[in-house]
Amino acid sequence: MSAAAGARRVGVITLPSFYEDFAGRERGDKDYRSASRDVARLLQQMKSQGVDGVLIDLRNNGGGSLREAIALTGLFIDRGPVLQQRNADGQVNVLSDREAGVTWDGPLGVLINRGSASASEIFAAAIQDYGRGVVMGEPSFGKGTVQTVVDLDRVARSDKPRLGELRVTMAQFFRINGGTTQLRGVTPDIVFPVITDLESVGESSYDNALPWTQLPPARYTVLGDVRQALPEIQARHKARAANDPDYKSLADEVTELKRQRAAKVISLNEAQRRKERDAQLKRLAAREAANDPNGGAALVKALADDGLMPDERALASQLAAEKARKAAKDVLLDEAARIVGDQAELLRGARVVAGNGSGTSVGKPD
Repeated sequence: MSAAAGARRVGVITLPSFYEDFAGRERGDKDYRSASRDVARLLQQMKSQGVDGVLIDLRNNGGGSLREAIALTGLFIDRGPVLQQRNADGQVNVLSDREAGVTWDGPLGVLINRGSASASEIFAAAIQDYGRGVVMGEPSFGKGTVQTVVDLDRVARSDKPRLGELRVTMAQFFRINGGTTQLRGVTPDIVFPVITDLESVGESSYDNALPWTQLPPARYTVLGDVRQALPEIQARHKARAANDPDYKSLADEVTELKRQRAAKVISLNEAQRRKERDAQLKRLAAREAANDPNGGAALVKALADDGLMPDERALASQLAAEKARKAAKDVLLDEAARIVGDQAELLRGARVVAGNGSGTSVGKPD
């Protein structure tokens, strides 16, 4: 899809996972499906439509194929390391994009939240380390480990399922700058209002999570174009956020949500709880009605408690509710598109590609 960002046109690609048709690839199917292939096709379409920038929306993308994370990064850099992987023996391997050329060399943004994990973090971290684009949103999940499942019955050669399985951590991911995505995740260049409860969601919420650690950086070249423009991009976002009614309303909602989470006591009085919920729905309706007079009523109807269980609702009402949710204004997506528009304006259409020898070199020579 395309989103207007001031006078700029920004192409938005929402990627739900790093999917790959493993069977089709193994068979040698020419047109097997994969995330990177589908994104490459969309990028070509957007180029033909004359977009000024591209935004990759990775919110709630829990990961998927590591190979696809590398291939997707390769659409935006001209060969180079994407991540480092250390196995249980301490051996470190640098995994790289080896395909020459890029599909999109213009302004780029990556939108993440706490639900962005694993392969999403690898991609976002690489884009950030190269200075290839602006990362926005919430701190990501913080999953920087690789697991495998061991079937204990198979190991013991048991004919009956009685021993269960073990989930064993086999390796750990590291960014090309040397830091791991484990525990801390990826910190955005521009942090949006944090909707998720970071204390209860993410790798850091686990009692047995591995600690953050660091390796020497891989050998790569930082572009520097986005990093040089980042202070001005951040300043523009801050000024816009202070004056945008929708953004301010969302920020107020997040503040109220945090207050409710921090409360040690909640009322068990039904009338009081319904009053609180009605007040929340009223605020949401007001925000939607500012953009669409009918949008507020539709959203309230979609979110209202009808007292029914999911399997008791008619399919038509469920579809209508889902349509209303999708039609609701995505304040964060709109602001992310504007930020990519700012990037396009400040870089004035510059096309500088990672791996072409320009920029600042990081890491020791091989």
